[in-house]
Amino acid sequence: MENSGKNKYFDQSMQFDAIASDDELLEARRLATYSVNALRVAKSVDRTFVLFPAAVQALTSLDRLFQLGTEFNMPQGMRLVGPSGVGKTASFEYFRASLPNSALFAQGMAAISVRVQNKPRTSHLVQAILNAIRYPFNSGSARQLYMRRSLLFDALKNYKTRLIWLDEAQHLLYQRRSEMSNEWENDATEFLRELVDECKLSLVLAGTSELDNLPEVAPHLSSRVSGRESMDNFIADANWVGFVRGFVKQCQSFDLTCMNDVQMAMRLHMASEGNLRAFKRLVTEAVLIAYDSNDRQVDRKALQRGFQGVFGAGAVRGNPFV
Repeated sequence: MENSGKNKYFDQSMQFDAIASDDELLEARRLATYSVNALRVAKSVDRTFVLFPAAVQALTSLDRLFQLGTEFNMPQGMRLVGPSGVGKTASFEYFRASLPNSALFAQGMAAISVRVQNKPRTSHLVQAILNAIRYPFNSGSARQLYMRRSLLFDALKNYKTRLIWLDEAQHLLYQRRSEMSNEWENDATEFLRELVDECKLSLVLAGTSELDNLPEVAPHLSSRVSGRESMDNFIADANWVGFVRGFVKQCQSFDLTCMNDVQMAMRLHMASEGNLRAFKRLVTEAVLIAYDSNDRQVDRKALQRGFQGVFGAGAVRGNPFV
């Protein structure tokens, strides 16, 4: 009698459960993405900015430097020191967006921002500032860019730029020394000293606590940016609860009222470690999840899933919303 099981394909194993077709995987990935409407709502959450004490102090100093910029021969400037994600750049963007229009300076050129790359040369800074003021000839060799310093100074004077913000300014402390002739390539801090003296504008160096070594590394530049303000991660206290409640109030696009609870605010602190960037990333993710789940407000479940989405299933610290 012929064995009916002969040549039968063996498929009775749980190992096959892990195998999915490309179409199934694609469909699962499609379902895992967020809707366009959810992205629109979450974008407004991402743009929310809340004034907190350190930001207010930084803005006060920026207002002062902006007013004094170009008014005196005496250089004006400051260092804004703090770890990544505490709101330094967000504070400057808020400051710049709130500047009024005036005949005293070209629109959009009154305060400009430049990010300092690692181990910068003078040519890098010249090119970055030329890009920031949308100068038409902003490329070329390092030598050509260095020689355009005078053109840059003239352009800043014509635009009546009053303040320049240098982000990631701690990179100035680790400059790449030129292997070519120093006749045309000075180090970056010397260029900034020349820029401040020539254009009579205010200079803000924003970066990590490494900037506190500036007096030793570049004393002449340091003497021109004599002010110092600091920002840091929040500690878990009343100021943090006040910040979270202020964020809830400021955010009009989605209901975040569950975060007004003190215990929930403390869980948010545990999740973000008091870092504003981490906090906003988590809340934005929770809004995306809640919106696409047809919930009208963020709840603990959305924050739990948001934490896993932002920090990953393998996060070192535990999920405080579990």
